[in-house]
Amino acid sequence: MKSINEKCCVQNFVVIVLVLLVIFARVNLAKSSEESLSEEETQTQSVPTSTRRSITTAGLSSILNISQSCLNWTDHPESAVGNCSKLTRYGILRCYGGMNNLAALSKVDKQFSSAQQMVLCGWPQNVFNPLSELQKLPRLRSLTIEYSGFTEFIFDFPEMFYLHTINISWTNLSYISARTFKRVHPLKVLDLRWNQLIQLDSPLLLPRSFEQLYLAGNPWNCTRNFKWLLLQPEKGRLVADRDELLCTDRKYKERQMLLVMHYKLVLKRECLSHPDLQNCTCLMHHILPKSHIPLYTVNCSHMRFYSLPAFLPDNTTTLFMNDNLISDINPLRYNPHYRNVIDVQLENNRISNVDDLENTYWLQNFRLFNLRGNILRKLHVYALDNALNENGNAVFLLMSRNPWHCTCKFGMRLRELLTKYREIVKDATNVSCTYMQGDDLHLAKVLSLSRHDICNVSVESSSKIHPIDWLNAVLASLILLILGKLAFDYYHYKYYGKVPWIVMKMP
Repeated sequence: MKSINEKCCVQNFVVIVLVLLVIFARVNLAKSSEESLSEEETQTQSVPTSTRRSITTAGLSSILNISQSCLNWTDHPESAVGNCSKLTRYGILRCYGGMNNLAALSKVDKQFSSAQQMVLCGWPQNVFNPLSELQKLPRLRSLTIEYSGFTEFIFDFPEMFYLHTINISWTNLSYISARTFKRVHPLKVLDLRWNQLIQLDSPLLLPRSFEQLYLAGNPWNCTRNFKWLLLQPEKGRLVADRDELLCTDRKYKERQMLLVMHYKLVLKRECLSHPDLQNCTCLMHHILPKSHIPLYTVNCSHMRFYSLPAFLPDNTTTLFMNDNLISDINPLRYNPHYRNVIDVQLENNRISNVDDLENTYWLQNFRLFNLRGNILRKLHVYALDNALNENGNAVFLLMSRNPWHCTCKFGMRLRELLTKYREIVKDATNVSCTYMQGDDLHLAKVLSLSRHDICNVSVESSSKIHPIDWLNAVLASLILLILGKLAFDYYHYKYYGKVPWIVMKMP
C-alpha cells in the first residue's frame, strides 16, 4: 500500500512539473513575440522619412511592415469615421483621420493606456494639442504623426517618461517653440522633416541624452537667425541632416543654410573688427548662384561721417552713406576696397566736386550713383558723357537738388546730357539750376530752359557788351561803307565819265 502511494505522489509531481514547463514556455513565447514585434516597430520608426518616400510601394514592404506606415491611409475603413485600432496587446495604436473612438476603445481594452507606439495619420484639425491627446498614453515610447493639416501645437508636449522617438512629417506644421519638447525627458530622436517650418531662431530645449534632430525638407527662411548652428557647435551637431538644409526665401533660394550662415558670421566679424564700421549695418543681400560668392551691403547713413570709410569687407557691392557730412569721394578713385562697389548712395552730403572721378574705373563701371541733395554747381559734362557712353552697367544716376550754376555754355551742355541719358538720370526732370545774375534762389528746370533763356539772361550778356560783338559791329560798318563807296563811284563813272580820284593817282 505504501509503495502505491509513493508511486502516485511521483506521478503527480511529474504532471505538475510538466504543466509548469508548458506554462513557462507559453509565457516566454508570448513575451518574445511581443518584444520582436516591438523591435520591428521601432526599426520601422527609425527608417528616415525621406527614404520611405523615395522607394516604391513594393520595395517598402520589404523594409517595414506596411501596417505601420501612413501611406495610403485613406484606404483604411477607419479613416471614414476617424477611429483608432490597436494591433497588439502592448503594441501599436493606429488612428486614421482622428481619434473619435478613443474613449470607447479604452473601456473595451483595459490595457489601452499601456500602448507603446502610436501612429496618427491624417489629423483633421488645424491645431494639435499634445497636452490633452498624449496624457492618455503615459507609457508611449514612439510617436508618428504624418499626412496631417495642422499648423501648430497649441500647448507644449506634457511630461513623458518613456517617449524616446517622435516623427512628425508631411504636415503643415509651420511653427514650434524652443520649449515644445522640453518635458519629453527620454527623447533621443526627433524627426521634423517635410513640414512647413520657416524659422527656428534658437535651438530647441532638449534633454541631455538627446541624439538626433532631422530638419530637412522644410521651406527655411535664411534671412532669419540660424547662426546658432555654427555659434553653438554642441547644438548644431545634433542636427543630423544639417548639410541638407536648403533656403527657400527669395534672397537665398536653393542655397545651403550652413553656407549662408557662414558668410553672415564672416561679415559680422569683419565689420566689428574695423573702427570705421562698428556702428554701421552690414548685411549680405545675395549669393551668386554658380560661384557662390556673397555680395554685401554696408549702411553707414546718419552717422556724421566726414569721409568715406577707409575699409570695406571683401565683396561689398552696395554702400549707403546718406545724410552725412562727406565732401571727399576720392576713395572711389584709389581705394582697392571700393573695387567691387557698384552702388553708392551719397544723398544729402556736402559734395561739391566729382571731377576727380574722370577716367576712373569706378565711374565707367558703376550701377547706381546717388548725388541728390549735395552742393554741386558744375562738373565736366564731357567726362560724364564719355563715362556713361562706355558704362554698360549704369542704371541710376541721381543729380537733383543741387545748386547747378547754369551759365550759357554749361547750361546748354547739361541740358543735352540730361536729354541724352534720360533713362539713366531718373530724376532728370527735377534737375534745376540758377540762371539769373545775382539771384541764387531763382531756380528753373534745366530741361525746360531754352538757349534764349540761358544765354540772353546770363551773366555775360546782361552786364556788358562782349568785345567780340564790338568787333563784329565795326566790321559790319566797314563792309557797308565800302559797298556804299563802290556804288557811288559806279554812279559817277556811268553818268559823268569820271573815275575815282584814287584811280587817277595810281601809277
